[in-house]
Amino acid sequence: MKENKSLLYWMVVIAGCGLISTSIGLGVNVSGLFFGPIASDFGVGRGSVSATLTVYNLVQAFSGLSAPTLLRRFSLKQMVITGTLIQVCAVFFMSMSPNIPVLLALSGIRGFAAGLIGSVTVTVMINYWFNKNNGLMTSIAMGFSGLAAALLSPVLTNIIAAGGWRRGYMVVAALTAIFNLPAILFPIALKPDYKNMEPYGGRKTSAVQSATPDALTISVSMMIVLMIYTACCAAASALPQHFAGITESYNMISTGALMVSACMISNTAGKIILGTLIDRLGARLSVSIYAVTVIIGAVLIAVSRNSFILVTAAALYGLCYAMGTVSTAMLTREMFGPAKYSRVYPKLAMTTTISNAIFTTVVGMLYDMTGTYTTIILFFAALIVLAFCMLQLAYIKKAKEAV
Repeated sequence: MKENKSLLYWMVVIAGCGLISTSIGLGVNVSGLFFGPIASDFGVGRGSVSATLTVYNLVQAFSGLSAPTLLRRFSLKQMVITGTLIQVCAVFFMSMSPNIPVLLALSGIRGFAAGLIGSVTVTVMINYWFNKNNGLMTSIAMGFSGLAAALLSPVLTNIIAAGGWRRGYMVVAALTAIFNLPAILFPIALKPDYKNMEPYGGRKTSAVQSATPDALTISVSMMIVLMIYTACCAAASALPQHFAGITESYNMISTGALMVSACMISNTAGKIILGTLIDRLGARLSVSIYAVTVIIGAVLIAVSRNSFILVTAAALYGLCYAMGTVSTAMLTREMFGPAKYSRVYPKLAMTTTISNAIFTTVVGMLYDMTGTYTTIILFFAALIVLAFCMLQLAYIKKAKEAV
């Protein structure tokens, strides 16, 4: 019986990996593969098609805010089953869409369901189940957003090339159901209490309970600095959705899928590596190294026309995903402390989603206006430079406040 119960901890993580794979991996990270084929089929610009991802992200962000409230009213199973059903139906009907407005509406419905059972629900569940190794388990689950995309990008590219984007959406609908099955079938719950179990690592007294009102005051200036940092990192993560379009403009169409795969592998591994580096080197140095690496990757993508260099550059650029997720969580804890974490992080998470949603469309529109990706790519490199500056400013402000 003890062995069965110990397996529940891993079941929670595996279920979280599946939910993240569908809400972010399939919902966001492979969406760029559909932009070109849909634009050509409907005779519209890429910006119009990429607006579907903007709608998805925005609706997902706002529906995610309601997830904790709904989880108090409904069980995890009820939420996951309902959310999965809505997602699968929405994606299936996207394959039958006659025009862009219908795709936009269905993307919104899909985003609503993804928000209910996506990153908010997964991180809340993991926080309940893990006091020890919480960061590692969260990184593993979040990392599957990239792993799923890395493995599936070449497959979906071939399916779209052979059968069209409509068949591609049908496959995505089936994969959504498959990846969400662990959360539906495993005997898990939102909290270990519901299974008469303790969190992994035992229970800890909440820091909030012992904090004084003055200690809970949030520095507005520090909040603004981190919001700018987060917005820049999240904006940068919008570019990989356009790798297929970038390589098409370079007359290197087959390289696009490889770039996406390399980027998504980096997405997954980069999150776990960053957490390890922060434990050993500290957040400031670790994130600074990542920022410089991403800038180098962006410049190489802008100037190179060699397949090997482009794929390598995409892998370097893929570290931006860790900057927008893992580093944001770590910096929130470091700058504000655990007592303020629950008040600050949701705002930064919202900033992340909105920034990514806006810039996903901006990239497509700028390309439609200029006819080139080079300037756009260098603009994203500049955003990471700004993020790097905000990171240093945050530590300078922290040092001054400590005096």
